[in-house]
Amino acid sequence: MKNEIIEAAERAGISKIGFCRAEEYSVAAKALPPPPLLASQNIAARENPQLTLPGAESIIVCLFNYYSGAQKGNISRYARGADYHSVVLRKMSAIVECLEQNACRGIAFADTGDLNERLLVRLSGLGFPGINGCMINDDLGSYFFVGYILTDCKITPNKPQNGTCLGCGRCKKDCPLGAIGDAGIDESRCLSYITQKKGELTEAEKEAMAKSGMIWGCDICQEVCPHNSVVKITDIPEFRDNLICELIVPEDISGREFKRRYGGRAFAWRGKNVLIRNQKIAYK
Repeated sequence: MKNEIIEAAERAGISKIGFCRAEEYSVAAKALPPPPLLASQNIAARENPQLTLPGAESIIVCLFNYYSGAQKGNISRYARGADYHSVVLRKMSAIVECLEQNACRGIAFADTGDLNERLLVRLSGLGFPGINGCMINDDLGSYFFVGYILTDCKITPNKPQNGTCLGCGRCKKDCPLGAIGDAGIDESRCLSYITQKKGELTEAEKEAMAKSGMIWGCDICQEVCPHNSVVKITDIPEFRDNLICELIVPEDISGREFKRRYGGRAFAWRGKNVLIRNQKIAYK
């Protein structure tokens, strides 16, 4: 069964696949605090996959390379191609179909579930954490999206990844607002977080944004990371083709037209006003 799943993932164009036990996740999740920006506020569901899928035995973890090259731009690389949520779910549907054909249940998630995806990456043998909070894969660096599938199918797990980043400190040194510290990541000082905030920004936030020239996201900590020095361009067309690297949103654009132009992009969820505000700051 495991080989069938791996073959289905390869046919679907999934970059990497790993496996861990649902029980193994539950034990590890209770011992580690969740990442600060984890969407789910359901503490019980964050720790127990059984609350999402009763009878869950295994978790299938998938990585999707989104690195599109070293071209410059004013939005983060992860948002330049198609919205990863829909792409990841569509590709993982091939695995869910494979499970169902073998009389097993499977539920797929792409930044939409309760479980800690960073922890899943490590437990499934696919990566280890960097100082900047990003998970690092030996082949993909940190330029990947994560999706996972809960299933009641018993699948032989991979060994957890126990690697460590090089600890060079370049990400910490080059972070515009010093968000990366010895105690972890201060999201309130992370430029990627700031570009997505609503409302008025502080002068320090505006200055960092203007200096970076970014209006959505920030790639600095990934660009300086030596683990990303040999990453290959993705084979996934949705993340490689029809890119928007340099985004300028017309100030007089209507909400309907904004949705028509950009509705299939990951930066569109915040709406036009935040992006237009950021443009004014970055290009004042």
